Amino acid sequence: MNRFFLPIQFIQEKQVLFPPDLTHQILNVLRLNVGDLVQVLDNQGNVFDVVLGEGSKDGKLTGWIQTRKREDSESQVNITLFFGLTSREKVEWILQKGTEIGVSSFQPFISARSLVQSTKLGDQKTLRWKRIIREAAEQSRRGLLPELCPPLTLQACLTKAGKEYDLCLLAWEEAGSEGMDIRCAVSDKGKLNEHTALFVGPEGGFTGEEVTLAESCGCQVVSLGRRILRMETAAILFPALVLYELQRV
Repeated sequence: MNRFFLPIQFIQEKQVLFPPDLTHQILNVLRLNVGDLVQVLDNQGNVFDVVLGEGSKDGKLTGWIQTRKREDSESQVNITLFFGLTSREKVEWILQKGTEIGVSSFQPFISARSLVQSTKLGDQKTLRWKRIIREAAEQSRRGLLPELCPPLTLQACLTKAGKEYDLCLLAWEEAGSEGMDIRCAVSDKGKLNEHTALFVGPEGGFTGEEVTLAESCGCQVVSLGRRILRMETAAILFPALVLYELQRV
């Protein structure tokens, strides 16, 4: 069944008003018809079964709400993925796959070795990245849309993580066999990890100075194994492993 996130103002007591862009997608791209059943999500954890009605002259489509229920696919653990800004293709991969596995928010950063060295993000790129997140959330049956945060410097991110998160982990390839195991790092905190920050470095990795700064801000350095992973691979494997371990505790 097709699922669509809509701002709460488009959802009324008994009906849904689809905006023109979504109406175009429903009628002309997906080729759905009057009477077809879709699901609408309000990004507050509610999902509505909606029967499509007629389109209007102003390009809006009406849907009639049949049932309302809570979406139970969200994890109780909130993962924020901090990752170094990189090429467009890699960022889009991280946003799409991270959304699918359950990341709650994405925080890009620039660091000494990040491919991109500016925190400025154009409006078009922001809209495109948010659309990728929304479509991935709809496809993977998420109940909430992950947040895309404005890019910051690594130092600002580390300060933020140290103050706002229950658990902060940084994956570093130089940690090797001496780096703390993810399971140990998670188990050490018990069930206090409702808000977890995960840091993945850029293509060139973190510098030693950046790792020292992270540790001074309360981050634990962990290892993802003996092999060297591409940054986009680490950005998916890391939260997947942590989510698995946190939900076991």
